[in-house]
Amino acid sequence: MKRVVASLFGLLVLVALLLAPRLTVDNPYLLHMLVLMCVYAIPAVGLNLMLGYSGLVSLGHMGFAGLGAYTAAVLMVDARWSFWSALGAATVAAGLAGVVIGVICFRFRGHFFMIVTLAFGLLLHAVMNNWDAVTRGAAGFAGIPRPRPMAWGDELITFGQLPNFYYLALALALLVFGVQYLVVRSNLGRILSAIRQDERLARSRGVNVLMYKTVVFALGTALAGLGGVLHVSFLRVAAPASFNMLESINTVLIVIIGGAGSLMGPALGALLYVGLPEWLRLANEWRLVIFGGLLVLITLFAPAGLAGLLARLWARMGAQRQGRS
Repeated sequence: MKRVVASLFGLLVLVALLLAPRLTVDNPYLLHMLVLMCVYAIPAVGLNLMLGYSGLVSLGHMGFAGLGAYTAAVLMVDARWSFWSALGAATVAAGLAGVVIGVICFRFRGHFFMIVTLAFGLLLHAVMNNWDAVTRGAAGFAGIPRPRPMAWGDELITFGQLPNFYYLALALALLVFGVQYLVVRSNLGRILSAIRQDERLARSRGVNVLMYKTVVFALGTALAGLGGVLHVSFLRVAAPASFNMLESINTVLIVIIGGAGSLMGPALGALLYVGLPEWLRLANEWRLVIFGGLLVLITLFAPAGLAGLLARLWARMGAQRQGRS
């Protein structure tokens, strides 16, 4: 019964997302915010696989998003590649960088691992900010194109229009969440969970811990690179400030607030992180204080994140229904 209700709820959410352009005709800014939620949710899924399911806390995650973003920017603007070719190449480049950097970082454990990932994130940001000949430096890389128009039957879909780009962002986000679901439900997901719970025990059972950590790190960084490409294609400019240390920490917050180790945690975290500050704009300078206070409350009273809180409420409602019957 619970699965049926959950499936129906998921279907309703999907229908609402598909109808969002029609529902926001009078307020396109809401659709703009939904695109940003997709943009932030995609790297958060990559970090969720690393943090929530493998116990790997990376503090330089958005550096890989920036690597993917600038790789695509150079390919699209300077080399005249198409969006889709640049997207694939940038995703692979971020994943390969994750392999190389991951192997180095896995020589360290605990807080040393976090410090080393932070150092690599800072290094990637420094390259974006100072390699003027390639990245255009602190001024940012402007003129990044949207995907070229696509023919759909007799119609021509132009991604310069916000509703069409929203559907592109939504499709990529759903694809990424589908990848997360398949990974978590596969043998790989079970092995990663075993490593997170007791790495020594997993190693004693013959698990190649370094290999599986490298795989999930590469997958997480590849998804970050994909999110970075979508980010700069939507805003049409790549700026180093979009991929600095603060943005990496914000991505960690998105995962923790949404619910680390939960399939829908990145989506809930992105919804709160992107949407709530905008909804609190009526409070002017107090909005950040209110937002910070709400984050503290969620951390204190919902340690499993919003996904865990919703699961507890659902279980409590189910217990009350059983008690009445």
